[in-house]
Amino acid sequence: MRFSPLFILLFLALAAYGQQTSVAVLPSDGDEKAFNNDDIETLTNRMRSVALKTLPSETFALLTQEVVVKRLGGAENFIKECRESSCIVDLGKKAMVDYVAQASLGKIRNKMRIKVEIYDVSTSKLVGIYDGDGEYFDDYFALLKAVDQNVPNVFKKIPGVVPVQAKAVQSIGDVSGGSLVDSRDGKRYKIVKIGNQTWMAENLNYNASGSKCYDNQESNCQKYGRLYNWSTAKTACPRGWHLPSDADWNVLMKFVNPSCSDNNDCAGAGTKLKAASGWNSNGNGTDAYGFSALPGGYGSSGGYFSHVGSYGYWWSSSEYGSNYAYSRYMGYNGESAFYYNDGKSILYSVRCLQD
Repeated sequence: MRFSPLFILLFLALAAYGQQTSVAVLPSDGDEKAFNNDDIETLTNRMRSVALKTLPSETFALLTQEVVVKRLGGAENFIKECRESSCIVDLGKKAMVDYVAQASLGKIRNKMRIKVEIYDVSTSKLVGIYDGDGEYFDDYFALLKAVDQNVPNVFKKIPGVVPVQAKAVQSIGDVSGGSLVDSRDGKRYKIVKIGNQTWMAENLNYNASGSKCYDNQESNCQKYGRLYNWSTAKTACPRGWHLPSDADWNVLMKFVNPSCSDNNDCAGAGTKLKAASGWNSNGNGTDAYGFSALPGGYGSSGGYFSHVGSYGYWWSSSEYGSNYAYSRYMGYNGESAFYYNDGKSILYSVRCLQD
């Protein structure tokens, strides 16, 4: 039996996407009298670009536009006539995907509006929407910028896109707390919002290759988190979080003490950021912001460990030459948060910062 090239193409596409959640971005919808084909195509491409950056490639498959058009039978006229949500879902069913997204453009008195919708094809339910927050755009490029800034949050409404779930609690001024669950191993971490940043309020304890517990004792990992060399630390944070840069640490220090300058020791910050217990010789802090810094010490890949209970060291993602990277540390006998650099092979703690 011989199969047509189109059948083979569709069979291979289904095989590729079968193990993943499939998503289709339909060609954008817009009045031909108000928008030319280039505008429509540019918006569609921008939507696809946002989707590619937002959807985890290991669990989600974004259909190419060629596959979408082929599955719809080249139904471009049908797409242009589609104005209702039920029609978007029907197209999603025809494209044989789990979720379908489409952007719609409108114009009133030379002012542009945009609406982006994503539907669960199996239930016909609206999953996420961005309608411009009532904003009208004078400039097409401003509209595209709004897509870049806001549409990722729409795609994140699809279940499974954001594996780390954060649970917010009541805010008090500029500081609030909550928790997250790392989907990789099920560990739960306290989180804290300090100013405009959201930090883990505990040291990371993800068992990445090459990381170690202090003295190779699991009980130390439970209390202080794991210790990481710099290259491992850069990729150890869960999706949606990252190893903070020097600039990120500077923002935190200036919030705690506005008089602190960039990339320097920050007076008084250690006292306010250290946990209220757990430090040797009564070197505890006030934990004024819920950061709860603990003295996890440091280690080496060769098995040497030191200073647990007395000093805490945390990597930044910023390099100092090819062999060194910057860090912050706090001690039982000081009130400051200190600025430092050390060899990338040293094992330090990691605090993750939300993207």
